[in-house]
Amino acid sequence: MNVAATPSTVLDGFAFTECPRWHDGRLWFVDMHLNQVVSTDLGTTDTSVLDVPGSPGGIGWLPDGRLLVVMMDERRILRREDDKWVVHADLSTAVPTTLNDLAVDSAGRCFVGETGFDPHEYLSDPSDIDRVSSGEFECPSLSRLFVVETDGRYRESASGLAFANGIVIDDGTRQLFVAESFGARLSRYDMDESGALSNRLRLPLGFAPDGIGMDAWGHIWVSDVFGRAAQRVSSTGELLDRVSSRQLCLACTVGGASGNELMLCSSPSLDRTECLAKLESHIEMTTITPPARPENGE
Repeated sequence: MNVAATPSTVLDGFAFTECPRWHDGRLWFVDMHLNQVVSTDLGTTDTSVLDVPGSPGGIGWLPDGRLLVVMMDERRILRREDDKWVVHADLSTAVPTTLNDLAVDSAGRCFVGETGFDPHEYLSDPSDIDRVSSGEFECPSLSRLFVVETDGRYRESASGLAFANGIVIDDGTRQLFVAESFGARLSRYDMDESGALSNRLRLPLGFAPDGIGMDAWGHIWVSDVFGRAAQRVSSTGELLDRVSSRQLCLACTVGGASGNELMLCSSPSLDRTECLAKLESHIEMTTITPPARPENGE
């Protein structure tokens, strides 16, 4: 496995950066503790902030460009319409805990995961983190994925997940990947034209994943929170490359003008009070190259 240089900090002064996306020539991400959706042109000082009425999770866009954002505690997905937030889907009757990340396919369906339990209750001791990172942790409850149609109707699409977290969709191969933070693995699903998921394949990682993103070569970049790194993983689960972060690595995406910039969300802590006091959550960035060991020897 190739080990790359530590990235540089390109944005700072946030409380808890998460869920980064590269969209329309800009980096988008949320600040979960400041209740904001942020977008920036990394080449200039042009940064825009949208306030949201609660703690935001995953973000995505409908095919016509309208922005979606998860309201974690409210268990709703909001849509941006005429400079206002409206409810796109309300999952509050189906989800007893909180919603988490989101991904949108080319048809405009969004896939959203529930947490299933409060993770902070189980991360206070180093032995807990060891068990989570090794996949030996027994979840108090398992979580599900839901698929949400463009009209807001939703249905359960997958279950039995050990804390569903980051989600990416490869529209080319019709596959969906979801990080299972308390299972130390990714799960890969085949996705048909109706959005139904099948043929689950568990891909062990050996670390606790959080947010994930896909690069131009079809590989998955996975944030290794406690290892302070992002790791590139093939679609079959092979670890290919590793980039260290300066702080806890919460999430990652790939984009930039040439499609080869890896952008990381990092934070000094998982504690909300500490993060709000410090405002030291960052966006870090480094340039990546094709994997050292391309999949299938290509």
